[in-house]
Amino acid sequence: MTEQIQLTEGERRVLSELLKVDGEIAAESLAQQLGERTDRVISILNSLAEREIVRLSVQERETFLLTDEGAQYANEGLPEVRLMRAIVDLGGKASLSDAVEKAGISPKAKGIAINWCRRNGWVQISKEEGQTILSATTEDPQSEVANVLSHLASGAKDIPDSLQDGLKQALERTLVKTQVAKSFLAKVRTEKMDLITEALSQGTEGIIDLTPEMLMTGAWKGKTFRPYNVEIQPAYINYGRKHPYAEFIDWLKEILVGLGFTEWFGPYVETEFWNNDVLFVPQDHVAREVQDQYRVTKPFDHGDILDEKHYRAVKAVHEDGGNTGSIGWQAPFSREITTRLVLRSHTTPVSMRYLSTHDSPPHKMFIIDRNFRAEKLSASHAQEFNQCEGIIWDKGLTLRDLMGYISEICKRVGIKKMKFKPGQFPFTEPSVEGFAKHETLGWIEVAPGGIFRPEVTYPLGIKDTVLAWGLGAGRMYMASMGIADIRELYSRDLTWLRRKYFVK
Repeated sequence: MTEQIQLTEGERRVLSELLKVDGEIAAESLAQQLGERTDRVISILNSLAEREIVRLSVQERETFLLTDEGAQYANEGLPEVRLMRAIVDLGGKASLSDAVEKAGISPKAKGIAINWCRRNGWVQISKEEGQTILSATTEDPQSEVANVLSHLASGAKDIPDSLQDGLKQALERTLVKTQVAKSFLAKVRTEKMDLITEALSQGTEGIIDLTPEMLMTGAWKGKTFRPYNVEIQPAYINYGRKHPYAEFIDWLKEILVGLGFTEWFGPYVETEFWNNDVLFVPQDHVAREVQDQYRVTKPFDHGDILDEKHYRAVKAVHEDGGNTGSIGWQAPFSREITTRLVLRSHTTPVSMRYLSTHDSPPHKMFIIDRNFRAEKLSASHAQEFNQCEGIIWDKGLTLRDLMGYISEICKRVGIKKMKFKPGQFPFTEPSVEGFAKHETLGWIEVAPGGIFRPEVTYPLGIKDTVLAWGLGAGRMYMASMGIADIRELYSRDLTWLRRKYFVK
């Protein structure tokens, strides 16, 4: 039987226009030539591609857009450039307060401006009579970042090679963000040319769709119907599915339950008592600064101590070691600090809460949940991340047992190469750091752990060994799946989501 092609009116128009093109054409250009919406033309091209009448390919390219801050600087000027121009207008030398006032920059932008002026070598900073003095070293500050912002503000999406250094700095300063632009390219299949020509030569008379109104009114009577091809394959439908990272988390939970662990949960907002103090983290430790952990101020900024006996035991351990044989931190223990509210920076507080409400070992507990840290966003760090925390409380446990559990868990999720090295953490001793081999990033830390110190367990009345670890669930997924950027874990790119999946 001779193959036939049946075309809708829209398909006839698109094919007729395609035949005028020598080679490929972008769907956007085709839509412009036809005076149609791009999405409608892409839909028609998809239908024709499913029937193997045209070849349709997707081309992705990285484009760049201004962030809100970048758009503001593109309009008003970079803070460092504005500050330099103000210094030059004031004679090349001015006090910091005068230069900032002249430049008209905000208090927030002042620090940014001084920092980049200094890094660019535009100013010399000195002190005179108690005032900070800025002296210009150039009268014409030139910034590639400013050129990048101006270029993008003009409507451009690509950055020329001459501005790549400026682009790199603009991306680091989050003044510019990347976006993947997709272009659909279509081309008529030459092997189907005879069939296409024949289909285009046929008339379009006849009813295509039989509607309820036509049946009710009888308007179909005496009319001809266009042939209906029951062999045409319908367009593929992308069904809903679970995010591949969520699939990985579910599988990780199955592994731990299979190893005899009980899943546990805890609050996102913690007092510093549970987040730091019960873990023997000194109250002046840098990890407590706002640059490392998020403080909670509204609607409350402090919590309560519910177990005064536990509080007094922890206080004693910090101040003089209590009954642990340690000398503690030899510093006063502040109730004001210990009751401050923070977003938990790790899941170890959940382990401590678990130990405080259970007795008589053995116990094996795990939690996989979110934590929050004031990290600079990068390929391997995020402000919000999932941690797989686990503890094993029993008699006669050793560090070798801990390394065995960590190795087994990592092996089951698909990590092929691991290694350990000694580590140092405030609340475990001895401690180890487990690293997994990533094809692109090399060795990345995925599994720090150790044995809880007496300063952690003795205040709870626990004298047996408690093993603890905090696996980075996101980094484990990256290592097992070969993903090179942690930001892809939370991607909303449908193409990526439909392509990626976790294989158990």
